[in-house]
Amino acid sequence: MSEHLRLSGVSHGYGDRQLFVGVDIAITAGEHVAIVGENGAGKSTLLRILAGLEAPDEGTAVSHGRVGYLAQTHGLPDQFTVSDAIDAALESLRTLEAELDRLERGLADAEADELERYGNLQTQYQLREGYAAESRVEAALDRLGLGGLDRMRTLGSLSGGEQERVALACVLADPADILLLDEPTNHLDASGTAWLEARLAAHRGTVVVVSHDRVLLRKVASTVIEVDAERRTVNWYGNGYEGYLREKSAERQRWAQQYHGWLEAMAAEQLQADTVAGKMGYARQRDGDKMGFDFKAGTWQKAATSKVRNAQERLRRLEENPIDRPPVPLKLATDLRADVEAGPALEAKGVAVPGRLETTDFRVEAGQKILITGPNGAGKSTLLSVLAGTLVPVKGTVARHGRIGYLQQELELPQRPALRLLPAFASGLGGNIDEHAEALLRLGLFRTSEFHVPVGGLSAGQQRRLALARLLLGGYGTMLVDEPTNHLAPVLVEQLEAALSGFEGTLVMVSHDRALGEWFSTCAKRSETGHGSGSGNWLRYAMRDGALV
Repeated sequence: MSEHLRLSGVSHGYGDRQLFVGVDIAITAGEHVAIVGENGAGKSTLLRILAGLEAPDEGTAVSHGRVGYLAQTHGLPDQFTVSDAIDAALESLRTLEAELDRLERGLADAEADELERYGNLQTQYQLREGYAAESRVEAALDRLGLGGLDRMRTLGSLSGGEQERVALACVLADPADILLLDEPTNHLDASGTAWLEARLAAHRGTVVVVSHDRVLLRKVASTVIEVDAERRTVNWYGNGYEGYLREKSAERQRWAQQYHGWLEAMAAEQLQADTVAGKMGYARQRDGDKMGFDFKAGTWQKAATSKVRNAQERLRRLEENPIDRPPVPLKLATDLRADVEAGPALEAKGVAVPGRLETTDFRVEAGQKILITGPNGAGKSTLLSVLAGTLVPVKGTVARHGRIGYLQQELELPQRPALRLLPAFASGLGGNIDEHAEALLRLGLFRTSEFHVPVGGLSAGQQRRLALARLLLGGYGTMLVDEPTNHLAPVLVEQLEAALSGFEGTLVMVSHDRALGEWFSTCAKRSETGHGSGSGNWLRYAMRDGALV
């Protein structure tokens, strides 16, 4: 099979921070690849290099074929209309159409070379299914929850999620030979995600997707590329996502065994040297046979000295060829606790936001765990914002009891981008900075090396982790969480689920994450049988057209 993408000897970083070194990758035509790794490891950077949008510091990046690229943020001007965005996505196809029209008007008097050119262009147009481009746009918008969207709406008038779905529909309107997609499911509901999975699985060209969606990774990826932040490497794994998980587990075990074997060898050689050296005091233990003793002591001394020297040499070689300590995986190491008082934690009566939320009554008892699902635009985030108090309803009231923490789906840009991560985390929390550093380390969402990174330089995933850290360590009795798994690495999502399972306070979540939905259903079943905390307190609601159903 021919290659669609190749990186040769690629090294890249920003400032004094190196992301990866000496990367060699070859992706064949038709291969479906997932890029995974911790937040901030360089996954999006690697995708931009593959797309040719960013030049590596060293090495070369080569692509063969048309490339369709979807960034986490579309980057189009707010004043662009939806129609402008579609036109920009279909520009090369429209150029092809215009050239075909020009050649067609002169076919009667065309020379042989013009006829050949017309035939070639027509073949290209047909292979790209150019005649169906408009219908593909409409179908994609409809399947992504934007059917009937006015094409004269400006992008700035749309929500962040709507903008990203428009961008995704544009990329898929004229499917390129190579699709490079960065977190394409972040703003999709269950039906939209299922449609995208089927669409990518059926794509005959190459697909490279950066994603934290565990279900999509299992269904779409035949190959996994991991960006390893610790070793600054990019590693290749076959046999799909499940094969990647198995190989990673075996790899970590091998690494740990090699590291501990190296430590044991170091300790054994040091003990050998120390033991022999300690016995060299034998020369002081004389008996009556001075001459014989001196001979034996001298002989033994030479042998002992040789043994010490040999042990020290072996020790030196071990020190010169160390086995790096396996990195401790980032984990959500927290025990969430909250004081639970009887009665309602939240009570909304007759709240409404025209066009977004129908008149709604919603009561949440202290200690309840609630998951709200539903299609995009159903009003889930609006309801959560009303409950949190960041959106004032046009009518109705909300009563709140106890301290309430809120994680929004769309994080605001940092007001002080130059502020370092640790001070940003500690802002407004009181106490001293050393205590906050210790608490943040215990939580496990960041390493000490990241404490001094400016918040303006954090990736979307790292900013999400920062907001999540402030929520989890805020001591809130009630937590309102909108799409908590967005931008989080799968291993962190599983740790978050485990932590939330033991949370004694009140939890209201909005999520499209199908794997998280399965986890929630499992917890609900356990609570029904009395095997989980808060028996009977795990409730699931759906929203549609601004109303709870």
